[in-house]
Amino acid sequence: MNNKFLSDLQNKWHGKIKGQSKNNDILFSPSTLGKNLNQCTIEEIMPHLLVYSSMATIESKEKVWVATSMLVRFLTSHTNNLVVMESDAPIGMMGSKEVLQGLYENPNHEFFSEHAVHEVMNKGIDIISPKTRVDDLLNKMNYLGRDFALIQTTDGEFSTISARRLLEVGILCDTAIKVSDMPSKKIVTFQKEDTVDFLIREMLKNNTDVVILEHTPLFVTPQIIFEKISELNYLDGIDNFLDSNISTLNLKSGRIIPDNITVPEMCKIMLSMKNAFVMTQNNVLTPWDLITTFA
Repeated sequence: MNNKFLSDLQNKWHGKIKGQSKNNDILFSPSTLGKNLNQCTIEEIMPHLLVYSSMATIESKEKVWVATSMLVRFLTSHTNNLVVMESDAPIGMMGSKEVLQGLYENPNHEFFSEHAVHEVMNKGIDIISPKTRVDDLLNKMNYLGRDFALIQTTDGEFSTISARRLLEVGILCDTAIKVSDMPSKKIVTFQKEDTVDFLIREMLKNNTDVVILEHTPLFVTPQIIFEKISELNYLDGIDNFLDSNISTLNLKSGRIIPDNITVPEMCKIMLSMKNAFVMTQNNVLTPWDLITTFA
């Protein structure tokens, strides 16, 4: 790969979709009969979420290590947050951001073994109506910088809506928008000699789950950090984890795709991947970028 591949991306920031002509409308089919996606309601595009409950939950009194262990499994599936429950009711959410922030402030075994989920969780959680328009949901997610909401099912339970779930919607969209039309953004990178401290700081500062090794397609996500922490028995007897070199982590390689494929084609590729992360010669894309594109 050309050494300029990522360095050329450093000056790219969020842009707007080019040429939103009638041909670039995002239509959803077949259930809405060609209705514009942003005018559809949640119940129209994801009716299956209203029939059965689908979410990963954790009790508020569980320890942080339990939540971290669950996130290692769920961060590559349908959601990137756990719903925190108390007396059978959702009271907050626990995602990689909360674990990373707590770890950065308390990089020791005690954080995982002594602190309870309710001490670390995000107390804000959106519960939306099935009648909520997709347009309203996407704009709210984009504004808050959080791709997570709950929708109440027909029997009173809840299902989650996340950027990963929106890949299912993206596949069924009828649109001429190409990957090259998606907003560009600042690419967050690290170098071989950097530490885990630097990596977590960059993730929190830039509100990103993907940081790339400079001039390569290799990347690190919170899941990779959590896997290492699990291997180390949640830092039992280790007080200098943040000072360790990033080379101790099991880096993954991003998949490079053409930038002339359509958004639905990209969504199909992402859904087939364990780590939904793709790269073009001009951009780095995750399921979150669907929100900025659709919004």
